[in-house]
Amino acid sequence: MTDRRNPWVMRSVDPAVIERLAAAHTPHPRAVEKRVDIISDPQRQDNEGFNWTRLRLARTVTDVVPGSTVVIGSAIGRYLAIGRYLAKVIAWDFEVSAEDPIVTLELLPVTPETVSCRQP
Repeated sequence: MTDRRNPWVMRSVDPAVIERLAAAHTPHPRAVEKRVDIISDPQRQDNEGFNWTRLRLARTVTDVVPGSTVVIGSAIGRYLAIGRYLAKVIAWDFEVSAEDPIVTLELLPVTPETVSCRQP
């Protein structure tokens, strides 16, 4: 499903596209090292106030599809104790790249440590 304002923004992605991108994806080393689903700067916001990052920064493509809840690792997390956040994946934006879409995230008001969730 596309966004009415921007036809490049996909709020649901065709499984064939997910499979194609997953097959070509290499897990991002920092996401693997930090045991998070995707790396993102929690201070980076788009015009609508959502956080955003690129799909290439994911550990596994299939974990960061629209509608998923993910653990993001902050770029500043290497230096500070608070470097993991919970977020909902809102959409993928293919306007910039068909091979490395922008991942739009909504930060949630909890941390992974305050909820019971799977350990990556």
